[in-house]
Amino acid sequence: MNFLVLLLVGLILLWSPWRRGYPRDLLASWVSRAVNLGRGWRSVLAVLSLLLPAALLLWLARGLAYGFFTLLLHVALLLCCVGRQDPLRSMTAGFAAAWQRDDQAAAALVAEQQLGVVDEDGAGLLRRVSQRMAAASLQDYFAPAFWYLLLGPLGALAYRLLELTRQQWEHSASPPAGILVHALEWIPARLLALSLALVGQYDHTLRALRGQAAVWEISGGELVSRCAAAALTPPAAEAGIALLEETRQLMIRALLAWAVIIAFLSLLG
Repeated sequence: MNFLVLLLVGLILLWSPWRRGYPRDLLASWVSRAVNLGRGWRSVLAVLSLLLPAALLLWLARGLAYGFFTLLLHVALLLCCVGRQDPLRSMTAGFAAAWQRDDQAAAALVAEQQLGVVDEDGAGLLRRVSQRMAAASLQDYFAPAFWYLLLGPLGALAYRLLELTRQQWEHSASPPAGILVHALEWIPARLLALSLALVGQYDHTLRALRGQAAVWEISGGELVSRCAAAALTPPAAEAGIALLEETRQLMIRALLAWAVIIAFLSLLG
């Protein structure tokens, strides 16, 4: 059923207006309230307490209507866990529009305000935006999918709750949540880097991964960003704004590679 759930969520994100998940980010609303129930690790536990009613719903839905309600609940929960940045479509649309009309000041402002990317050099700014897209793909799609496959919807939900808590920069819950997010991204980041090697420049990507795969300190997003840069064809580094499209296509091919592997494992039972 896992592959069917992932397929349904993918179709919803592709063909429906919910490309960024539900119109209202229900998990973000919960996190913004739950972090105020304590400080540090107690806030993290308060945020993760949402797993208890989710587990109860899954238990109550088990076996109803031949598993139909379980399927719907899995799809609904996984859709909640999808990030809202839409890295494979509209995430960089504002930046690209400003860049294409040769308004680099506006492009730099959009990159800083919407993407959190700052670089005074034009080529460097493009590279950083490309890297931000790759890192967001890990956080919004690949990591939730990995933990869903491994632990079910509760695994994906836990990752998303912790990631949203980590983004509460000024709250004391952010550092402990960041530690857990770093640990949860460690394996999927490396698997994604390997898939980038399969769909991109194999030798260059493996060379970049080989020296960093065992380094605990490097974040999952940083590792994926470096491997994505290595996986791109050499002319892409000189391609200007086309670098963003090259990166987007690279991440889509990696997503399809994951889909093929998951489908094959599902057929094996």
